[in-house]
Amino acid sequence: MSSPQPRTLAEDLRSRSDDQISALLNARPDLVHPIPSDMRALTTRASTSPSIARYLDDVDVLHHFTLRVASELTAEQPTSIPVLIDEVVARVDAADATDFASSVHHAVDALHTAALLWGTQERTHVVTSVRDQVAQAPAPTWPPPSCSAPPRGAEDHTTLDQQAGAHVRSTISIIEEVGDLWRREPGAVLRSGGLSTRALDTLAAHLGADRFAVSCALDIAHSAGLLAVGATDSDVAWMPTESFDDWRRTPPGRRWALLAQTWRDRQGVTSAKPLVTEEHPFTATWRHHLLTVANEASGACDIDTMLEVIDYRWPRRRGSKRSSVLRTLFHEAEVLGIVNAGGLSSAGRRLADASDSAALAKAVTAHLAAEVDTVLIQADHTIVAAGPLTPAVGRPLRDLADVESRGHGCVLRISKASLRRALTVDADPHTWIEFLRTISSKDVPQPVVYAITDAARSLPGVRADFVAPCPPAPRRRPRTRATAATVDKTLRVLRAEELRDRVDEAPIDISEVPRMDSSTVVASVKYAIDHNETVHLTHAESDGSTAVLLVDPIRLGGGSLTAYDHHAEQVRTLAVSRISGVVAIQISA
Repeated sequence: MSSPQPRTLAEDLRSRSDDQISALLNARPDLVHPIPSDMRALTTRASTSPSIARYLDDVDVLHHFTLRVASELTAEQPTSIPVLIDEVVARVDAADATDFASSVHHAVDALHTAALLWGTQERTHVVTSVRDQVAQAPAPTWPPPSCSAPPRGAEDHTTLDQQAGAHVRSTISIIEEVGDLWRREPGAVLRSGGLSTRALDTLAAHLGADRFAVSCALDIAHSAGLLAVGATDSDVAWMPTESFDDWRRTPPGRRWALLAQTWRDRQGVTSAKPLVTEEHPFTATWRHHLLTVANEASGACDIDTMLEVIDYRWPRRRGSKRSSVLRTLFHEAEVLGIVNAGGLSSAGRRLADASDSAALAKAVTAHLAAEVDTVLIQADHTIVAAGPLTPAVGRPLRDLADVESRGHGCVLRISKASLRRALTVDADPHTWIEFLRTISSKDVPQPVVYAITDAARSLPGVRADFVAPCPPAPRRRPRTRATAATVDKTLRVLRAEELRDRVDEAPIDISEVPRMDSSTVVASVKYAIDHNETVHLTHAESDGSTAVLLVDPIRLGGGSLTAYDHHAEQVRTLAVSRISGVVAIQISA
């Protein structure tokens, strides 16, 4: 750490080199969005509770506990780095004390780099806003939990991918069959939303699939905009959207890629009520943690072990709620073929690496059974498919016949009810007979031809498909990242002394700050807080005079503004009713 002893965090940051400031900005990327106007603005932002909380969200138990010990040691006076490290080591029962001491030293270095600890080796301080956030930090276990199963061999990986491919194919089939079913007979919508439990059980029995798998597939299809609530002749009901047909005509790999990306980005998990997603603001973050741990594991890792690792690496929000959501996410990942036998499939690893849809489709296609467009039609009205059917064959065939069994392929049976259903789609029996001739590996048996012709004598009448409009795509906020360009620009701004001098020395006249009503003042201050802006504001002082203050607004509430006053070099609380104007400081690099 630097010497001589800095008196404040601002002096500490000013004494750091460009490389050290770059390391700080990379450790805490929220500090560069937007770019701080000067070093004082950076100091203020770096010491606020929200920014510190963002950093603590991404560090492990050891960092939290080290900060807790440091806060306790510096409650009355600064401490030294050796004393801090020795105290942390003394409070933890580590199997290997030397290894643990080395890890504590690295944690201390990281915390100093992130500006949560500042000062010198002999006199180290803790940023005040940190203390309350780590007061209850638990002591770490050592060694930390890990997914330590032996690595998989090539054959194990192949088996895992094949099994995952079967789950992928099953999930795609569920969505296709339900969409085709609801286009003819839409699913009833409950008054409270979603689908009834009885309807879900009926679908699961019809599809021969697990109840959770069906509910998960429907939820993801709904999030992907493939299923939605639309209008029937007399009510509203669940039905496929305008995007459904486009989706089912794409290759199976691309069909899965859309589902997998939707799962990765959505804010909810499958709940007990189908088509009613249970949302939580941290679901996407927790899903990212799950994928990260699974991606780093070389061998099988069960969900209980993953939970232990996640609780250690990201301890801020651990608890029963997060554990419950993570277990559901793990089960969803199995349904989608992302996870199988405690490990990521090849396509799952691509998803964890944030690959694009083309790469995801390519990865999963290698492990999917090829679709077939030829079937065997038998005289007993059964139709046998040796593999999954292409969309062009699957939909009309499911209109004409009922699925009796599923697996690698499927068996369908033509019945009176299925023929009546088919004739509501197309009333011409010759169209259906010709369709069977084009897909049959042999001549169509006469009993099947007679059954279709006979059913057409009492036509049920053609009915139009039910289709819902596509719901609007959700707006997603990208993750904050400290790119090389933003870090470089921030350094140039922070090191531009003439710009800081312009702010410090150039006086501003009261007339230059426009007079505003109270609502405009509040709106301007809120904008400055949201965008981390430094502002000039006119403030009525207690002696009756009006002063122009240069401040960094921190928070607004209860009729008061908490802000860092650059001239007084301290945080002040100002009554909003005393503020008559606000103007942002415009500084460019």
